[in-house]
Amino acid sequence: MKRWMERVPGPLRMPLIWAAAGALVGALIEITDNVAPGALAIAPLVDIWPPVLAILGFLGGCVLSIVLWLSRMRSG
Repeated sequence: MKRWMERVPGPLRMPLIWAAAGALVGALIEITDNVAPGALAIAPLVDIWPPVLAILGFLGGCVLSIVLWLSRMRSG
């Protein structure tokens, strides 16, 4: 049980960090669009950038965590 509990935080931490980074980038896009409308060509495409990028970051972190876990399983 202790070994299992030591392995859990890593795969959970990576998607959460990626989600936080995505939300931060989304917030910067929103702030830039609010301060200087039209400065970014992609800003008008989606009006809710922080949640969109946070979800994509979380999913990307999950995929990377699974890929790393699988590569560790194959290497022994």
